Formats: sequence, structure tokens, C-alpha cells
Amino acid sequence: MPENWVEFYKDGFFGYGEEGDFTYFSFWHFLPIIVLIVGIVLTYIYRDKISKLKHEKTIRFVLGCLMLLMELGYYWRVLYVGPGDGVSHTLLTKLPLQVCEWTCIFAALMMLTESKHLFDIDVTVCLTLGIAPLLLPAVLTNAGPAYFRYYQYWLLHILPIYSVFYMMFVKGYRYDIKNVYKPILFLAVLTILSMIANHFIPDGSYMYLQGDDLGEGLTKILPANQFLRFAIFAPLTLALFGLEYLVFFLIRRAKSKRETKQSSPSQEE
Repeated sequence: MPENWVEFYKDGFFGYGEEGDFTYFSFWHFLPIIVLIVGIVLTYIYRDKISKLKHEKTIRFVLGCLMLLMELGYYWRVLYVGPGDGVSHTLLTKLPLQVCEWTCIFAALMMLTESKHLFDIDVTVCLTLGIAPLLLPAVLTNAGPAYFRYYQYWLLHILPIYSVFYMMFVKGYRYDIKNVYKPILFLAVLTILSMIANHFIPDGSYMYLQGDDLGEGLTKILPANQFLRFAIFAPLTLALFGLEYLVFFLIRRAKSKRETKQSSPSQEE
């Protein structure tokens, strides 16, 4: 590939901006989150109509393919444009060993195949660990809305979350605490592979178990040793899973009480 072709993309839409091109809690930070929330609300309001659409399957097909395209687009950009972190054009430090990548792949396959097993993983992981990248998109500091990376990042992170709500509202899938072993097993396997990769690959920081790419100031309070970080992340993750269960439990209990009150007058009559 001609060197000038690569340089063109470095300076163009597929390239990078200056450090600080994207800033936390700015309009361009909140916009994708607002779009996600609006999309979830509209899907809930029109869930019955969407489920009865003749081309409902096409909607899921498009969403699934878009997520896969965003995942592949990330690696295409790293391979041909470079990672933008001073490392050469290599995928060695960008192996698919991050939680967000696999939740995106799982969400895409879930939308394409209606897999309940993949839903059980994503409904837990996306609605807990998947919130952090929305609040602290540290890797976007040099890629604002003028660059492909900005759109690829946000689509990669918000579409899996939206897909979980889509399957709940439109297809009637339900969160079940009995299936929490599935995301725990998934994270355990990914953690083991990430630790091995971090040990053997220089500059590897898979699952953020080492390195300083978790966001401004966050890694400063964490130990550098990946085993110590795991000792912090593991109970924190389980606590988030427990909090999610509590939220679903309270929502269902409130719904049950509301339905009981609505049915009481008819029973008295």
C-alpha cells in the first residue's frame, strides 16, 4: 500500500485530531447517550407495533450487521491507519480481548439468531460494565465528531445496550438471576486470556488490568499489578450484578402491585 495513501487517511476522516479534540461532558459526549435513551423510550412505546411489523426481522438484521461492521471497522482502521498511540500498525496489542468488543459481537449474533443464551450474557454485562465506557470514553480524547473513530466508538457501545432493551421490549425476553452464571463464566474466561496476553505482549492492557487508559485520574488510584486490579474489579463487578438484580426485582414488584390494584375492582364486581 502506498505510504501517501496511509498518510491521507491519517489526516482525513479516518485519522486523528489533536489531543483534547473530544472532551468529557461536552455536547458531543452527551449527544450519543441522549440518542440511546430516546431510542430505548421510543422502542418501549411502540414495542407492540414493532413486534407486528412484517419486516421486524430486517430491523434486527440491519442492527446486527451494523454492530459487526463497527467491530470490523475498528480493526481495519488500526491496521491501515494505525492505533494513534505511537505503536506501529499492528494488531498485536489490539486483540479482541475487551469486554465491549465481545458484548458487541454477542449482541449482533443475538439480533441475528434471537439467541436467549447471548441475551443472558449481554443483559447483565451491558447494563452494568457497559455503562462505564459511556461515562468515561477515555480513548476518544483525540477523535471528536469530525472523525470516523468517534462514530465507530459510540455505535460499538450504545447499540449492544439498545439491542438488549429491544429484545426485552419487542421479543419479550426477560432478565433472570438464575442465568447470572453465564456472564460470570464469560468474564472469567476472558479475564484468564487477558492476563496471559498482558503478561506476554508488551504494552498490552486487555480488560484494563494494567496500563493508564481507563480515563483521567481513574488509574492513578489503582495498583499497576494486574492481579491486584483483578482483586478490585472482581468484587466490584459482582456488586454491580447484585445492584442490577435489585433494580429488576423492584421494577417487577412495583409492576406486580400495579397489576394487582388494577385487577381488584373487577374481582369485587
